[in-house]
Order: sequence, then C-alpha cells, then structure tokens
Amino acid sequence: MASFQRVVFKTIDVLFNFTQNYHKFKNIHIEKDIVYDPEYPDICALDIYRHTDKLRVKLPAVINVHGGGFMGGGREYRSGIARYFVDKLDIAVINISYHLCEDHPFPQFLRDTAKALEWVVAHAEEYDIDADNLYIMGDSAGAQIAAHAISVTQNQKLADALGCVKPDIKFKAALLFCGPYDAMKALTNKDVPFDFAQYVGNKVLGFNTRRPGAFEEYEYKDYLNVLDWIQPSFPPAFICDTVGDVFCLGQGDMMIDTLKKNGVPYVHYYSAKKADFHCWYLNLKLHSSKKVLKAVVAYMHSMLAGVIPPCERIVYGKEKKPKEKKGGAIAAIEAPAEQKQSSEEETKA
Repeated sequence: MASFQRVVFKTIDVLFNFTQNYHKFKNIHIEKDIVYDPEYPDICALDIYRHTDKLRVKLPAVINVHGGGFMGGGREYRSGIARYFVDKLDIAVINISYHLCEDHPFPQFLRDTAKALEWVVAHAEEYDIDADNLYIMGDSAGAQIAAHAISVTQNQKLADALGCVKPDIKFKAALLFCGPYDAMKALTNKDVPFDFAQYVGNKVLGFNTRRPGAFEEYEYKDYLNVLDWIQPSFPPAFICDTVGDVFCLGQGDMMIDTLKKNGVPYVHYYSAKKADFHCWYLNLKLHSSKKVLKAVVAYMHSMLAGVIPPCERIVYGKEKKPKEKKGGAIAAIEAPAEQKQSSEEETKA
C-alpha cells in the first residue's frame, strides 16, 4: 500500500499534468521507452526528444532528471519542458526515470541516474547525440540528483561509496531548479507544514530520522549532502529558486555560496514573487515562468556558442530590503553586487 506521502506526490503529478505537459509544440519527435538498464526495464528507461527536421543530425543534449520529492514524478510528467527546450534550442532532450523511494531508498535513484549517464555516452553515436556537448538539468529532487550525479562523475571515492558506476562524461553546464542540495537539512525541515518533510525524509533515507543517533549511524551520512562534494571542476550552473518555495527555501543560496567558494561560474535566477511556488516554471503559461525560461534559453544560447555567461544574480519582482532586528542586527543577507534587479517595466513586459 502506498504511503500518504507518495499519494500526495502522485496527486500533484495528476493535478498539474495538463498545465505542465499539454502545450502545442509542432514537429517534435519522441523516441520513447528506451531501456538503459536491462535489469529493470519497466523503471530504468528514457525518452529522447528532438525536432523532426533534426532526426539524423548529431545534436547537443540536455539530460533531464525529473522531480517529485524522490517519491513521485516520472519522465512522462516532464514532457512539456522537454518539448519547450527542443522547440527553442537546437538540441535534443533526454528525459530519464529512476527507482522511487520508499521501496528503494537512497542511493538507488543516484545509482540509476549514473547508469543512465553511462548509457547516453555509450549510445551517443547510435542516437545522434554529441557526447562532447552534454548538459544536465533537474527540478526539485531531480536537481539534487543531477548535482549529485555530476559529483559522482568527478569523484571515484563518492561513486564507490554509493555503489555507482562512474560515467566518463563531462557536462558543459547544469540547469538546476528549486533543489534540496543539503538533502539532510531539507528532509528534516520542521518549517514545512504537518511535518511533511520529516516523514518524506524517513522514506527517502530508509530510517526514522527522529531516532536519537540515527544520523550518526547512517551508512551514507558523509555522502548525502551534495554541497560537501562540489569541487572547482563542477560545470557552470544556472540556479533557479523562489521566495515562495516552502520546501527548499534558502537552498539556492547555499548552492550559490558553494559554487562561489569553488570558483564555479553561475547565474542565479531568483523570484521574489511569493506566488511563484516550488518549481512554478514548469507551468509554461505563467507570465513568471516565461520570464525565467527566457533567461534559461538565453543562457543556453550562450553556452552552446561556447561562451560562459558572467556570474550574476537576476531577481524577478521586487525583493524586500533587509530588516533590522532589535539592536541593529541585520535579519537578512544583502543582495550581492552582481545582482540584476528586474524593473517594474520588465516585470510587466
């Protein structure tokens, strides 16, 4: 019997399926249900999207890891975003699926993702993919998995500790949206209503996170936090988050701080609109979604041309000024110097 948490994520998939995935994009070809791990053919499969006039043309590719709280989602629920980028960019998009938690706790989904990456490299010629021009993308849990998978490709110790293959792959860039990069903190977040994050954490990690000493005994405690494994070779990244995110608020800032420390180029897109909920950009018809996706497309055009965009922070909407606590202590962090504040005219454009 499915847990309450899995039912919630499945309900979200169904409720938002139409608004996220049924947009009219012409001439999109999809090769579906390609198995990347024969041991699990019903789960470990992927779909490849490309334009119909690029069927026999070698293309750069974005490998997309879906979100869903590690317990829901599926590659079919990211059809809309895949079609969007194929329509706007001269690329292929590869949507992958992986084992979901509670039946398969961490790190099984990461093992699956590493195998999918290995498969893409091994079959690049067969499917007209440019193996030297690959990008990785993920939303929510998928952003965490994508970032973690990058570190697996760069670190044999991490790959061995988690039982992952270490794909011979070097990504040009990462596109990461609303991710819980410090998973341990996110999965024990007491600010999420009804203690939902805590219960999801129990399912994802496979133990009661409230039990005293549980984390100290956890086999993978040193390998769970993505931020601990990012190094200077991490690819340039487009990081997106929002003030309206009840699940991963502040996680984007933690990722940006880590990238800065490692000298990794980044663009940080931050929505100051409270109405922009967790992974709002997947609803392609929202005005605010169009704004961030326009920024992603511009970023990708630059990357595909071989030009890494300068580090900047793009704020959509009006960000609140830092407040002072009693005694004059600053309650919020000042916006960095490279911030690009969108004007009211841009907001209404």
